[in-house]
Amino acid sequence: MRHFLNQSLLAPNVLTVPVDFTIVQELAPLASSTLPKAEFCVARPPWRSDVRWISPKSVDGYRTFESIFDRLGIASHVVEYLDLNHEVRLYAGFLVIRSECAEPDFHVDWEQTNNEAFTLITPVSDNAAGFGLLYRKLNGETGEYDYKPGEAIILGDHFAHSTKPGRSDEPIVLLSFTFGTDKMEHWEKICRTAANQSALVRLPDGEFLMLE
Repeated sequence: MRHFLNQSLLAPNVLTVPVDFTIVQELAPLASSTLPKAEFCVARPPWRSDVRWISPKSVDGYRTFESIFDRLGIASHVVEYLDLNHEVRLYAGFLVIRSECAEPDFHVDWEQTNNEAFTLITPVSDNAAGFGLLYRKLNGETGEYDYKPGEAIILGDHFAHSTKPGRSDEPIVLLSFTFGTDKMEHWEKICRTAANQSALVRLPDGEFLMLE
């Protein structure tokens, strides 16, 4: 088992790591421009908020996110937990944009994957102070994590969380990655999440799959 405990957050399978905010901000134009429908997909999950997911529909668009992923050195934070052939695989990268959330909607991104896949979230815009996640602590209490420029939170198996309710005059822009093992034998469990958040996903073996 590759599960672990974050003593500071008193929660399972969650990390907070430093990231270079200047690199993350390279994606800011994607949130403020009119996106061509042929190149990007905008999805709205059925949550009690106005959240939108913006993901690339082309390999070139994927490469833009992959460059950020590589330069931030995200793989180094999870490599010890993964069953790998060669390297940590980025499945998808996308922006998460919202300005309000009315009520919590607790969920887990990954369940029974044995930490073969993770989600990263970090702010792209600098107005995320006071916004973040609610999460379930091991003692049954609800904890709060606030997004911070220059810091990312990485979520693994059974980390129950929700968008923190609140409103912002200007939309808050977050960067999210899903990533993990490069072994296809784990894909059946991973795809329950990884195949439902973006228009284009890269499989563990490196092949691309268009989902839209």
